[in-house]
Amino acid sequence: MQTSDNILIYRLGSLGDIMVALPCFHLVRRAYPLAKITLLTNRPVSTKASLPMSILEHSGLCDDALDYPVGTRNLAALAAIRRSVRQLRPRGRLSSLRDYLFFRSCGIQKIIGTPFRQRDLYPQRTEHEKYESESQRLAARLSSLGKLDLSDRTLWKIGIRPEERNKARALLPTAQKTCLAVSIGTKLTVNDWGLENWQQLLSKLTQEIPEATLVILGSSDEEERSEELISRWSGPKVNLCAKTSPRISAAVLERCALFIGHDSGPMHLAAAAGTPTLGLFSWYNPPGQWYPGNENWKFIRALYPRLPAGGWNHELRMKKSTTEGIGLLHPELVFHSAMELWNPRRFEPAKAENVLT
Repeated sequence: MQTSDNILIYRLGSLGDIMVALPCFHLVRRAYPLAKITLLTNRPVSTKASLPMSILEHSGLCDDALDYPVGTRNLAALAAIRRSVRQLRPRGRLSSLRDYLFFRSCGIQKIIGTPFRQRDLYPQRTEHEKYESESQRLAARLSSLGKLDLSDRTLWKIGIRPEERNKARALLPTAQKTCLAVSIGTKLTVNDWGLENWQQLLSKLTQEIPEATLVILGSSDEEERSEELISRWSGPKVNLCAKTSPRISAAVLERCALFIGHDSGPMHLAAAAGTPTLGLFSWYNPPGQWYPGNENWKFIRALYPRLPAGGWNHELRMKKSTTEGIGLLHPELVFHSAMELWNPRRFEPAKAENVLT
């Protein structure tokens, strides 16, 4: 291999989208250890979303990034992107026919991972009511580069540095690993479990584990709501909303004994950091597609509301009430599931008719 190889990775989305693709980034780096790897991605649509390079910087997985407004039809902007890509002369990988033609027009000769078949574009149903994970779908697109063992935790590492861990340590009021991390943020209201449910959960948890330090992570627009929630906690607590970068948040999560949160970037960070993780899901995506980490990891649990007869379909995506979607996750069940991860010897696995796990 020549040291002048340039690789372009095309991956849209925000923090969660990058986290589930981490094994693929590792695979590309393994296949091209001396290449300059550039990420082409979109600028975050939501103010809550983090720039992909905020997690990939210093990881060794990606050297640079190009970004553009998602859905742009501006000819000048597209021409600028084409010029930037042409200068790289990369080998590349991407994910649609339109993108394929665009990148071929940029002079890229070798393109890996284009999903020309319909089944390659969406997660496939595997067994019962489960679907393949986004990580599995992406890994299949890159099978020509090698096989990925998605249960291998080294493939999920982002290379947190000692100075980042020192910053995380300084933010926490305790040096002991007795921290409970919570994030109530989400980009979609349909994924929001609701403040009342969170309050009931924390009221039960603070009685059960009063020695734990509550750590709340999130963006600036979640700070006030998180402050209202944190008042329910009787023990040590710290609100880190808008006070950490994604990489510092990952270092904070390394020091926590449990994370509880919606389907979100922080949930995927926690799983990748090896922190016991409890994810709360709505019907917005099919069960399994965006579960954190790998299904073989015993420290991960996803709570997904029981589906109506017929299984998942797109009409369920925006349904949310006390009897539909995330509203089916009762605080008592979430509490019990959290304690199973916190103290597995004491708490037996919970069973509920309204939940898939």
